[in-house]
Amino acid sequence: MNVTTKTGEQNAQTDAQNKQETEDTQAGLKNPPETAMPVDPGPFDCMPELLAAARVAPVVRIPYLGQHAWVVCDPELVKEALTHPRLAKDITLVPDFMRRPGLMVGSQPPPEYARAMIMSDGEDHARIRRVHAPVLSPRNTERWGERVAVKVEGFLDELERSRSGEAAEVNVVTDYTHKVPLAFISEMLGLPLEAERRLRGITDVMLYSSDYPARTEAVGALFGAVEGWVRDPAPLRDGVITGFLEAAEGPDAVTEGEAVVWTVGMIITGYETTGSLISASLYEALRRPADERPRTDEDIKAWVEEALRVHPPFPHPTWRFALEDIDLGGYLIPKGSPVQVSIAAANREPDEDADSFAAERRGHGHLTFGLGMHYCIGASLVRLEAQIAVGSFLRRFPRARLSDSTAVEWESEWMIRRMSVLPAVLA
Repeated sequence: MNVTTKTGEQNAQTDAQNKQETEDTQAGLKNPPETAMPVDPGPFDCMPELLAAARVAPVVRIPYLGQHAWVVCDPELVKEALTHPRLAKDITLVPDFMRRPGLMVGSQPPPEYARAMIMSDGEDHARIRRVHAPVLSPRNTERWGERVAVKVEGFLDELERSRSGEAAEVNVVTDYTHKVPLAFISEMLGLPLEAERRLRGITDVMLYSSDYPARTEAVGALFGAVEGWVRDPAPLRDGVITGFLEAAEGPDAVTEGEAVVWTVGMIITGYETTGSLISASLYEALRRPADERPRTDEDIKAWVEEALRVHPPFPHPTWRFALEDIDLGGYLIPKGSPVQVSIAAANREPDEDADSFAAERRGHGHLTFGLGMHYCIGASLVRLEAQIAVGSFLRRFPRARLSDSTAVEWESEWMIRRMSVLPAVLA
């Protein structure tokens, strides 16, 4: 959201910031240069702009909500920032100017209601991971994979039936890649069968609409739906939510608020980001001749890893906040500053452009799932889902190709990115 008018308070903050910049320059620290990134969602691919901004300096500032956000772009500094003990993720550190309806879903509930895994540190974070760990254990992940495979085959059967004549053009995003993780996460959580249609519409608006009142309404609708299921679990199937609610004793007992907040987080990360990864992986396959596509299971794994490197669903993941003035590579990050790390830039060599997928790289060194104690707890399951969905599609439709008449379309902003149209002919 771009804000062009400044209040008296904001002017005072700007004056103080300018004074601080002068003092810091005298102290020998560099002030990150200002550049721009596309912070409002729209029907475009943000990646070229993100990479261009990252080339301005190892650390940059961008105008954000009438003030500034700091973005760490250099790969080595990104690693440092991801594990820096003074860059915290505690929900209580979110400044008031960022607490706007429709933004920062993880910071919407107050901490006394519940803390999300991505907006917590220390023992709070460790406890949340402990509760989630059994759900995402290797044994459970293998079992979940079996369920994913069943759903994948069902959706591929639907695609087969949708053919008409010798060739049929489909939007792989709406007809396949986002159907798979939505159906799976709904089953995994134990949601009612009718929830899938409802969730797709809500999350589309919440994450990608530029209409912020509508986004605010969608956030409320998602929280409201989950809260209703938690308070009256009768419509639920056995799954993660009922498991949370049964964990009512001991030091890791789960409150109703926690069950709501954690379920919302799993819906967003388990559905939207996984669907984006599957779409990107298939896009890179379908734009190439059939003999250049992955064939074996090992090839599929390498392909998905490279898609994770080049097409991170969250080019900038989640917020961190400076607990004190921080020297990062000779650049000042002032105390209290909101900080993002550019996974998009950190995953690439300095001379790589946005269109740099190379299967032989096997995604080497990517940081898409993070680093350190906040490393994505569901990484193994996301990988497995994508491998099953991509491999099964390419085996079922080995001659599928991108459409000659319909263009690929993206929608994104600086923090989230996906394809909205992946047109393929199922020849």
